[in-house]
Amino acid sequence: MTDALSLTRKYSEHAVFGILLLLWETFILVILSVWATYPEGEGALEDAALWYQARDVSVMIFFGFGFLMTFLRRYGFSAICYSFIIAAIVCQWSIVLELFFEELHYGASFDNRREIGVEKVLNGLFCSGAVLISYGAVLGKINPTQIVVMAFLEPFFFWLNFYVSFLTLEALDIGGGIFIHEFGAYFGMAMTLFATSKRTKGHPDNVSSYSSDIFSLAGTIFLFVMWPSFNAVVAGAGTPQVRALVNTFVSLCGAVISTAILSRWLSGGKFEIVHLQNSTLAGGVMMGTAADLNISVPAAIASGMVAGAVSVLGFRFLTPFLSNRLGMQDICGVHNLHGMPGVLGAIISVFATTGLGQSEPELSEFPHGSRQGGYQTAAIFITFGIAAGSGLLTGFLIWLIDFWSPVPSDDLYNDRGYWQLPSDYEWVVERDDDSDAEYDDGNGEEMADMEGGGAEKSKKPPRKTRSNTFLRPQGVRKKPSNNNNNKINHGNNNKSKAGEESSSSSDDSA
Repeated sequence: MTDALSLTRKYSEHAVFGILLLLWETFILVILSVWATYPEGEGALEDAALWYQARDVSVMIFFGFGFLMTFLRRYGFSAICYSFIIAAIVCQWSIVLELFFEELHYGASFDNRREIGVEKVLNGLFCSGAVLISYGAVLGKINPTQIVVMAFLEPFFFWLNFYVSFLTLEALDIGGGIFIHEFGAYFGMAMTLFATSKRTKGHPDNVSSYSSDIFSLAGTIFLFVMWPSFNAVVAGAGTPQVRALVNTFVSLCGAVISTAILSRWLSGGKFEIVHLQNSTLAGGVMMGTAADLNISVPAAIASGMVAGAVSVLGFRFLTPFLSNRLGMQDICGVHNLHGMPGVLGAIISVFATTGLGQSEPELSEFPHGSRQGGYQTAAIFITFGIAAGSGLLTGFLIWLIDFWSPVPSDDLYNDRGYWQLPSDYEWVVERDDDSDAEYDDGNGEEMADMEGGGAEKSKKPPRKTRSNTFLRPQGVRKKPSNNNNNKINHGNNNKSKAGEESSSSSDDSA
């Protein structure tokens, strides 16, 4: 009876997911069909010129973010494809919402067609980035319908915050340190309060593997290379854009150096891969708000080093504390990569816009002159409040959906529940489990070396989950029976049998 109910819920979730996504896309089509047109004339030429850097931002969103999240050993399809789907729908939805809030700000007539060009597409990519940051906090813990609900609601609050902090207060944020990174991180952290439970902690699949970490590193490198374009694409032509490009690049390099140093110092003399995957990018986030300001190149490098160090310390100490003590299980560590560096970068902009390192003519170019720092400070707190409040609301709705169609415990952090899997998936999983049973006893005790016949001992520490310090369940799982009928034939059975016969004959002769 229980199995039948679970099956019914699964197919109900599948139907609701498709219906919601179809209705959402249809609504966007209808709105844009009566509201949108293309830019023309000189405006069109200027708009088209944005695409060369907007293309880099597109690579970051559709490739970088998705691959960065592939570290979970059995969640690769979901990490990449859910990010792909989220970005595709949010980019469109963002255009509608941006037009709506611009109408409210400049006079709500809603009776004229509005121009949709590359700039609107670029802003849609920025909005998608914020949603993907939030998704990283709950990676592997929510089903596709819950993802659709999150992706529908968050852009509305993203643009509400933009309306208040940028259009009304005129806060400066050239690379989204406040509006994208801070907002996305704390929206996601608020959601984790409703997406964290005993089932999600200490889960055996909330771990990485060698190959999954390499794929995640590919996302890191792409994000690193493209990040200067992300921060500089909307900067003013000439000196401001050069500043944004140079400051972002050197800040990223500074973050790499401090990450490499601290990672070894805090990890027993060895590098920790999660630091290299994430903390190395904190310099780009740090420059998000102040990238185009005259802060000097050495200050940008030092800022990046501080960002990398803070991010590593966050992964090492703060993430376990938030998970174990406050029930905020941050799977991707978005608080360490986006939240804290984003706020620190915003604080830099407060000092820079109050006159530190700026000349009087430059101060006069700010919307509020020498008082701009106060508006920057207000934007930091307003963004945090809107992000946390809307994240709690969205998390509550996701929690309600979980009562109707929860992700089964066995399918957490796993592609199994929602994907048609390739023929070798279960075989790979089974081999992984075999390896765990042979080598991982859950408490790091010395184990006999397989090839040494027990003469030599090797010590292999247990795997750790990515988001907290919980170790995998104690004790060795029962090793699966050696039943070739349940395994996919990869053409090695004859070789295996031959090996067994050879081994047996060797033993007899001995």
